[in-house]
Amino acid sequence: VYEERMDASADLTELARCGTTVFSAGVKSILDVPRTLEFLETHGVTVGVWRSDEFPAFFSPESGCKAPMVFDTYEEVAAAVRNNKMLRLDGGLLLACPNPEPLEGVDEAIDAAVREAKEGGVAGKDVTPFVLKRVSEITGGDSLASNIALVENNARVGAGVARAYRDLV
Repeated sequence: VYEERMDASADLTELARCGTTVFSAGVKSILDVPRTLEFLETHGVTVGVWRSDEFPAFFSPESGCKAPMVFDTYEEVAAAVRNNKMLRLDGGLLLACPNPEPLEGVDEAIDAAVREAKEGGVAGKDVTPFVLKRVSEITGGDSLASNIALVENNARVGAGVARAYRDLV
């Protein structure tokens, strides 16, 4: 959800409609994190954070927003997934996994890229690809290594939850 106008991406509404579990590094820091969390809550999505009391902002493990729910074990997440299914809740579960290799100076790079996007008239669905490309250029490609680390972490946590869910059901 973007700050200046209510622009919710289709993946948020889809997560609210289907009972899937999504592992991510949080909300992209270029978005309005509190508004996005409010949107998810309003639309029935269970939101939790993996082993942190703060909701992450993609490259950064910190967004300034308190975690709605904290999960410390794979079994806790698996139980939440099972409970959502047993209660026949429509909304999915979003588990935000803080980036294990946060990038120093990425916030400044993101701010610069967002400023360039605004000054250049980049809008709508073109903002995210533009900003990610510029952040990679500004950080000399270091943001890519950080991005790979967060993807690998999401997969690792997801695999642990899948094993715990298999054992639970």
